[in-house]
Amino acid sequence: MSEESKSRRDWEDISRDIEAKIRSDAAKWVGAEAEDDWHTIGKTMEDKIRVEATKAVGAEPEDEWEQIGKRVERNIRSEVAKVADAEQEDDWETIGRKMEGKIRAETAAGFGGDPDDSWDQIGKRVDVRVRVGLGKWAGVEPEDDWAAVGRKMEDKIKTSLREWIKGE
Repeated sequence: MSEESKSRRDWEDISRDIEAKIRSDAAKWVGAEAEDDWHTIGKTMEDKIRVEATKAVGAEPEDEWEQIGKRVERNIRSEVAKVADAEQEDDWETIGRKMEGKIRAETAAGFGGDPDDSWDQIGKRVDVRVRVGLGKWAGVEPEDDWAAVGRKMEDKIKTSLREWIKGE
């Protein structure tokens, strides 16, 4: 069997195991049975989410999703506007532009740059830090290229997922 076929088979096995674990965990979380199908789990989850969402936004459980959605959108927009240093009545485009500027400036500063650095300049700093950090975690040398980092990362992730799946 080729290395590529083995790798694909490994990922298929891991995918099936992850799906089974997620379905089982989701069923437990919503109060459904672990053996229930996704449709049943989804319906049970929707009912639970509706109750929680309506509590969070001050709506009623019998409200239509459209009404609940409008309340959620209004609340989110208000909070995002505050974070972005925008006005509550600003449109989403303005809020987004202000948020992007704020995120870019804070990201640049966090990586040792100037607040008005371009995304390209920030990206170059991030690339070096991430490659070196992942390389160290994956057991490769800092000067190794992304292909080497990727191969070692894949091996580490497969091993970790298998351990996680077996562990519970």
